[in-house]
Amino acid sequence: MSLEINVVEKKDNVFLVNLKGSLDSDTSKDLKTSLKEIIKQETKAVILDMGGLDYISSVGIGVVMWAKKTLEEQYNTFAMVNLQPKIKNIFDVMKLLPIMNIFQEMPEADKYIDQIINEEMQREDI
Repeated sequence: MSLEINVVEKKDNVFLVNLKGSLDSDTSKDLKTSLKEIIKQETKAVILDMGGLDYISSVGIGVVMWAKKTLEEQYNTFAMVNLQPKIKNIFDVMKLLPIMNIFQEMPEADKYIDQIINEEMQREDI
């Protein structure tokens, strides 16, 4: 199967990554390559829109977890939005839901990201 990856910079250094298709051992390297291009020191947040994702393998989950870990090590934000029930169930079975920022819809995610960025900017001003 294939994976379509569409990266959009929503605002300064906040990226939305739309996924459509299958995230498996064949396609996960493409996602990791795309994420490496946008996860830089100045990146503030990455949001994975998984509304079009039909399947995710353990290798795909590994890439998602790598992105989360990499961003958090840089004190940046990672979130997922629009998880299909079967994809959400996989994260749930693997006990990964409690450690993930998951939102039902994009406005929810946008509000969360804006809040985090504003808090960070206030800390820098102190």
